[in-house]
Amino acid sequence: MNNIEQQKKSFIKILLEIAIVFLTILSIKHLADYFNVIGAGSIAIWCGIIVSTVFMKQKKIRWKKFGFKFPIGIKNWLINILIAIGIVILVFSIMGFIVKPTLESFGLTNPADVADRFAFFMGKPLVFIVYLITVVWFGAALGEELLFRGYLLNRLIDFTGNNKLGIIIALIIHTIIFGMLHIYQGLAGVIATGCIALIFGSVYFIIKRKLFPIIIAHGIINSLSLIGLYLNDGVIS
Repeated sequence: MNNIEQQKKSFIKILLEIAIVFLTILSIKHLADYFNVIGAGSIAIWCGIIVSTVFMKQKKIRWKKFGFKFPIGIKNWLINILIAIGIVILVFSIMGFIVKPTLESFGLTNPADVADRFAFFMGKPLVFIVYLITVVWFGAALGEELLFRGYLLNRLIDFTGNNKLGIIIALIIHTIIFGMLHIYQGLAGVIATGCIALIFGSVYFIIKRKLFPIIIAHGIINSLSLIGLYLNDGVIS
């Protein structure tokens, strides 16, 4: 088998692997939604992580290679937290001053019922706190960063090439996938979450593929957004 045939076979294997991971996510999400399971998206994401871990294990790859490792020492913790705060400021600035006004100028807003999925914890502080910890931090912040910025981006780069053009293409593809998985938020939600994915993905490469600061930033952003929703009685302002 020549190099071209080997490369073609490798590319097909990568695409098939990614397809299996995301078909798993979509299937589990659909099933969980059918039974009205709270945190369906997070459950689906972690099922995807399990499947991707199996594929990684076959290649003897650990999550550490994709940038997932806890900071060691107070200095490293402070550095990671400061980077995370910087990411939070960057995301809120871009989304608040550029993305949101642009979407609104085209008449694109979130569907009126998009917040209805959070109605179950309104007026129930204990339920809200449990949801923040399990779904927002463990499910979304940790789970989505492992899967999208860790696994997906790196596997896409194996396909597109580990160079500037390959990274840009991988970033765009991963942005589209991430945005489309939030289609329940309407076109505005797809574009907004896609922009956030693009920011997170770009920062991931800027900080030399470190996941922990992005995980912290993701958790803070989602928490602040959800706390605002909770304090506003479920009304998106």
